[in-house]
Amino acid sequence: MLQLIANIAVATVITAVVEVFLITNITAITSFLYQTGNNSSAVQRFAFGSTISVLLFVLLGIVIFSVIFLMSQRKTARDIETIASAVQQISEGDLSTKLDVVGEGELTEIAENINRMEKDIQELIDKERNSEQSKTDLITNVAHDLRTPLTSIIGYLDLLRKNRNLSPKMQQKYLDIAYNKSERLQKLIEELFGFTKLSYGKVSLNISKVDIVKLLAQLLEESYPNFVNNGLSYDYVSNTESQIIDADGDLLARLFDNLINNAIKYGKEGKRVKVNLRADREIVTIKIVNYGYVIPEKELPLIFDRFYRTDHSRTTQNGPGGTGLGLAIVKNITDMHHGVVSVSSDLSGTVFSVKLKIHFEEGIENFESRNIESRNPESRNEEQRKHSRRG
Repeated sequence: MLQLIANIAVATVITAVVEVFLITNITAITSFLYQTGNNSSAVQRFAFGSTISVLLFVLLGIVIFSVIFLMSQRKTARDIETIASAVQQISEGDLSTKLDVVGEGELTEIAENINRMEKDIQELIDKERNSEQSKTDLITNVAHDLRTPLTSIIGYLDLLRKNRNLSPKMQQKYLDIAYNKSERLQKLIEELFGFTKLSYGKVSLNISKVDIVKLLAQLLEESYPNFVNNGLSYDYVSNTESQIIDADGDLLARLFDNLINNAIKYGKEGKRVKVNLRADREIVTIKIVNYGYVIPEKELPLIFDRFYRTDHSRTTQNGPGGTGLGLAIVKNITDMHHGVVSVSSDLSGTVFSVKLKIHFEEGIENFESRNIESRNPESRNEEQRKHSRRG
């Protein structure tokens, strides 16, 4: 609109200047003839001719105005045609069109808005497509993981049903196998149910004041028999005796319980697990380190994907592999708390790091880990608290 007004103004000014110049000259000549007393009939003829000339000049002015206006509007017309064509293509489903309208007027803003709208639509389509693919993958993986233990249970129960003469020892063996498989099936269903509730917004945060130091100590204490049974010990080090944070205590317990069990399962070869908590002014960082299996670098970016299991997990001889949901649940719960979870793995150990804000704020996006270290202007005096349990 502003560009159109500017073009009209320019054309009007130029036309007005030409008209004023011509009419001024004609008026001056007519006035001169009257003042000098020339033949009145000649003056009248000149005046009549002047009137005709003025009318012609007005028409000429209109023509000049139109030409100047059309010339100034030529680029605008091209831009409008380009925008109209792009909108038509977008309406037909072609989201690859990009508008390149140079300038600072309203048409440029319209083009930028159309480009932005096109990008948003494409992102929504991609998100929906990925969501549908995720649902398909979920159904496929669930069907596969449920079928495996179910097949075993049915197989061993069928053996017991058909072979009535089996010795009590063999019967007990088959029953134990079927029972273990049913436990595996129950665990999978529970994790799947919990994961779907977390993923699709069926779980709401119940934020309260949680002492994260004591929560971790309690979880480690409860896991002590599991450490002993797997020939492991653990060390728990914190730089503070107590740290209250805003969080959902039940969900955090599940998060760290999953990480502790993961460290026990895949850290057997290292014989120990280390848990380190550091509280700064705004951030609490918890690191759980095991010294067992080293996760290949290519698998690290996928480790928090649902149903993803490392080659080692799929081929482990130390019992059935994981469900592939534990770390995905860890990621979901961390995201719900606007935190960051990461993993690194090399010969010095596999480290799962969780960073949580001390004060929870609704609507705040996940903070970037690169900004965290700068938020510690004054260090606390470290009060090292170590809990060591030997298995």
